[in-house]
Amino acid sequence: IMAGIVVFLIICAVCPLIIAFYHEPRLSNLIYLSSLIFLITPFGQQFQILLQKELKFKQLAKIEIMSSFANSGAAITLAVLGMGVFSLIWGQLAGVSLRVLLLCCWGWTNWRPYFHFSKKDLNGYINFGLYQMGEKAINYFNSNLDYMLIGSLLGARALGYYSLAYNLVLTPTSMINPVITKVAFPVFSRVQDDIEKLKRGYLKVLQLLSTLNFPMMAGLAVVAPVAVPVIFGKQWLPSIVLVQILTVVGVLRSIGNPIGTLLLSRGRADMGFKWNLALMVTQVPALYLGVKLGGTMGVAMAFAIMMCAYSVFNYIILVRAMLGPCLHEYVGSIWPSLWMSGAMSATVLFLGLFLRKLPNIPILIAQILCGITFYLCLMICKQKMLVFDIKDMIWNKQIL
Repeated sequence: IMAGIVVFLIICAVCPLIIAFYHEPRLSNLIYLSSLIFLITPFGQQFQILLQKELKFKQLAKIEIMSSFANSGAAITLAVLGMGVFSLIWGQLAGVSLRVLLLCCWGWTNWRPYFHFSKKDLNGYINFGLYQMGEKAINYFNSNLDYMLIGSLLGARALGYYSLAYNLVLTPTSMINPVITKVAFPVFSRVQDDIEKLKRGYLKVLQLLSTLNFPMMAGLAVVAPVAVPVIFGKQWLPSIVLVQILTVVGVLRSIGNPIGTLLLSRGRADMGFKWNLALMVTQVPALYLGVKLGGTMGVAMAFAIMMCAYSVFNYIILVRAMLGPCLHEYVGSIWPSLWMSGAMSATVLFLGLFLRKLPNIPILIAQILCGITFYLCLMICKQKMLVFDIKDMIWNKQIL
């Protein structure tokens, strides 16, 4: 709660600097209003962590679903009533408030907090917590650096095209990966000293994430020329090539995410902090150079190239240090999803060329149905045991 108050005050204090950075005075009221989230969220955060620790993901899922509906419902209703961009912020506030209320209602029946403070109780947690907080802060900066550079140097229109592409590509990953990694963290922590079990669990998580994310990214890259104008309108055509480039980022980020869970489960938050610090040092000049040389496309290309390099060093520096040499198993865990996604995307591409004389909507529907059917058939024919493993991992949480 204290941290939330501090963050709220910091945001209010730096609001004029943010406005000057983006050259957009209309941000003022939006920033002050959205910063209220930091005063609300902390009241439910402790209960959320305790639910994760006890693997009570069914309750968490219900809470997240209801808060998401509240967010969307409030935002859409207010948008229809003419609230404009404020409808998005009020929607966020509605969703966050409902989530905190539900977490507190559920949490107080099981863990009743009381006033207590002792410095010695924090021994062993301070260093871990500070490193993790530093890692999260740097990671947030890294994740939004491209937005900041484009918004400041190229303006709101260019940022709009880029943010549509970025969200279209990264939203599926940001929804799927946390579901798996939240389950993996407490499970990995319990076997943190058994390297063989830990390696087996990590590779299974990697296999599951690649199985879910790779076909979506490959399919999105193929159908983007049809999907973007059909779903969002022809005014968003400049986003198509950005979507296709950023799918490379989506693929590599999806398999890079679990390393954070692995590091935390081994108590090595310091390595995560140093890794993200190194990413920031390299990303700032690379993305700045990209935006200067190629605009939004330059940023997307620079981002994709850096992700390729980061993926290599991710294994060399982090995975191998935590699990020992395991390159063959590491590549083997993602290879089936890689070749099946490639075969599926090639099939969808040829189907689109064959149907190119039809209107866009039937082409898009046919491509999506073809891609799903083809990939599922490959999974059943070539990876039947993986299908059963995924079922166990989702329904029974049997990661190890």
